[in-house]
Amino acid sequence: METNVKDFLKNIEELNKNKFETVRISGGDKISCSLLSFKQQKELLSSAVDGIVGVIKFQKILNDILLENTESNLSVSDKLPIILKLRSESIGNTVKVNDTDINLNKIIKKAESMKFTMEETITDSVELSLKIPSLQEENQVLKFAIEQLKKNSDNNSKNLGNIYTYEIVKYVDTVKLGDTVVKFSDISVGDRIKIIENLPLSINKKIVKFIEKNKKIENDVLKAEINGEEFIVDIDISFFDN
Repeated sequence: METNVKDFLKNIEELNKNKFETVRISGGDKISCSLLSFKQQKELLSSAVDGIVGVIKFQKILNDILLENTESNLSVSDKLPIILKLRSESIGNTVKVNDTDINLNKIIKKAESMKFTMEETITDSVELSLKIPSLQEENQVLKFAIEQLKKNSDNNSKNLGNIYTYEIVKYVDTVKLGDTVVKFSDISVGDRIKIIENLPLSINKKIVKFIEKNKKIENDVLKAEINGEEFIVDIDISFFDN
């Protein structure tokens, strides 16, 4: 009986080799992605019970799934078209928003043609090089964020402020002051945060502007109009559960 179960599990694992093709924006190419498994869906849904920490955990779990299922190097700019196609191929191409069925096909096509500002330099009292991070780089920050948010679980106002800082930290590549250049990938996330928190407010605003410029592209893609009414498709837990 044990042998039969092992053989059966091997056959089930073969199902996970079924793949679909999706667009990788950062590479300007197409890659293969495995379908979402029930175990992966369960991991995503389980983050719902963790409150504000769960929001960050959801992002990291989803990143891990994208990396595992594509076996590719991915940028944060690649996430949306892959997530949309993954959901469509694994669960169905119709998602419910405010009791209205939204077909994902048009949204996927828009997502696959997105154009981002991948890099930017800020020249001020300090010079910063900004870039859209890879998923691995984003995961470093998310992992640190989860640990810190758990420690401050009873202080929501502090956690909300920290989440804002974590988002900014993701997009900084290097900081140059005089002849000294600090590459963020070479220092701890904690030290990156210290640097960001001590920068002039005017510089932080410029970083946020870079982030918001790219976020707006994604937000516009996720809008759908039906009978003159606008709907927004949110990439959250419910997106993988209806």
